[in-house]
Amino acid sequence: MAVSVGLTACGDPDEGDGAGSPDGNDGGTTYTTTDNAPGSRPLRLPDEQPAEAFICAGLDEESAPLLYLSSDDANSMGSPVLSRELIHLGAAPSSPLIRTYEFLNYYRVAYEAAPQGRLRVVPQMQEAEEPGLYHLQIGVRSQDPDPVRRPMTLTFVLDTSGSMRGSPMERQKAAIEALSASLTEGDIVNMVTWNSTNAVVLSGHMVNGPDDPGLQAAVNALSARGGTNLESGLAFGYQLALQHYGPDRLNRVILISDGGVNVGTTSAELIATHAKDGDQEGIYLVGIGTGPPSGYFNTPMNIVTDKGRGAYVYLDSVEEAWDVLRDRFDEVMDVAARSVQVELTLPWYFRIERFYGEEYSEDATEIEPQHLAPGVAMVFNQVVRACDPEVVDLQDPVRVTARWESPLTYEQRETTVEVSVGELLAADTTQLVKGRAIIAYAEALKEGNNWALKEAYAQVMAANPGGADPELSEIAQIIQIHPGYWP
Repeated sequence: MAVSVGLTACGDPDEGDGAGSPDGNDGGTTYTTTDNAPGSRPLRLPDEQPAEAFICAGLDEESAPLLYLSSDDANSMGSPVLSRELIHLGAAPSSPLIRTYEFLNYYRVAYEAAPQGRLRVVPQMQEAEEPGLYHLQIGVRSQDPDPVRRPMTLTFVLDTSGSMRGSPMERQKAAIEALSASLTEGDIVNMVTWNSTNAVVLSGHMVNGPDDPGLQAAVNALSARGGTNLESGLAFGYQLALQHYGPDRLNRVILISDGGVNVGTTSAELIATHAKDGDQEGIYLVGIGTGPPSGYFNTPMNIVTDKGRGAYVYLDSVEEAWDVLRDRFDEVMDVAARSVQVELTLPWYFRIERFYGEEYSEDATEIEPQHLAPGVAMVFNQVVRACDPEVVDLQDPVRVTARWESPLTYEQRETTVEVSVGELLAADTTQLVKGRAIIAYAEALKEGNNWALKEAYAQVMAANPGGADPELSEIAQIIQIHPGYWP
């Protein structure tokens, strides 16, 4: 059964991102993102002072800072859609709900596709409003999806507890139908339902295409009743997924729920075990939240998809199911590059002042590499500060290295881009401008007050001259109906 929470409190207190803060790891300083931290705007106001002065004295001019970045899986994007539904319902999403890096995943920042089997690395830089402060964004773009994809084995683990009555069940059915639109003859579908008990609805069902009558009949027969037993449902789901596993197939477990699930140690370990990458690709878990916000807990679904190395999406409508699960099918389901690790080398006088990803560290072992889907980019956005604006040398290099494994052959690959500060400042910043607008929106939602929302609205409008970008136009509309905004 779903756990009821107030609309303005939807979210979880241990989630969030924003200003980087050290956690004191021994192997190097790791900076994880926190909410409600001092200086939670993208830039400090002029009268705000840094917690500690960043000065050049004592810095080693021969030693460039070497950092490793993580922005969570590039296909985790539940936070912005859940926030959007809350705002449309007249409620302000709570700050812990807002994961800014998921906003950068959901709202597409368009980079040129990488060549087949490669990654394209694009650093961009722009001066900020304060001398010595710079916006730095790195896009790591995969190749476009292959026109002919490999066969699939999809195992649906479906919440049919009583809390799924009404719109959650409608969204769940739409999710299955939207994913089914990408099925081809010979794909295998398993289906398990879970409430107080569980039932195997389909096992090893080989479909004849996207309109398979057996699958459609199973979807039509779904109904909501009873309590919740996620542990048993997942166990049955993974049992079926293993029975019908194919090493040359895309093997996925798809958990759909209104979020009111009790994710215990057993289920978390079960998910993580099957997602492990050994000699063959793991069975990754895709989590689909169906709401509604008044009864939706964000943390359980985020936990299971993090353990399962797969996507996390939230559906605020039947239409969203088709938009994200059919039109962005490869982004949600497939992997173009495994275990992507991003390394950033800055000139000696720079440090990261604000980081809008999940975490960064001076120690590569502290950062978990992430998978990257085809057709999309990991976007790493940060604000960097020079210890003294006068020491910035436009000839100094910024170097970004991406290392990864090919998804099926596990071949180790890497690519490095090195560009001078001056070249970055003179180059095109189209993607950086959109990235900053998306971040301004997410950060304004954390604050929720009129000042922050109006500042974000102005930045979004400036990034979208003529309203040519429909995503930025949507963001502007959402800001205007936020309960904390007034003209």
